[in-house]
Amino acid sequence: MRKVFLLAITVLLVNACAIQTPKQTSGGPAETLIAQADQFVANGDNSQAIALLDRAVRIEPRNGYAWLHLARLHFASGDLNKAEQFARRAMQVAGGDKALLRESQAMIEKIRLQSRETG
Repeated sequence: MRKVFLLAITVLLVNACAIQTPKQTSGGPAETLIAQADQFVANGDNSQAIALLDRAVRIEPRNGYAWLHLARLHFASGDLNKAEQFARRAMQVAGGDKALLRESQAMIEKIRLQSRETG
């Protein structure tokens, strides 16, 4: 039982470091768009994923996970300014979601570190 628990924790930590973002469980149209964006990311089409996520945040502007997903994709494409802007927006709408706040802050720190290395 303990090994299963440790394995589950390890999997969660590895997933937290990936580009893909965990989803909120509302199951609405924005969540469908986020899931579709994940498929485009998996197929290497980040520009189409960004377009879908842009639509998702227009539909549901308080979906912090969509904003964070956008931040990660812009970070991956090298657009650090947009990445930081979107990570900050994720923090603004996070409310009491401590996991989202933590992930957004970690993304901002990663962006700043990358900025120092390249600038």
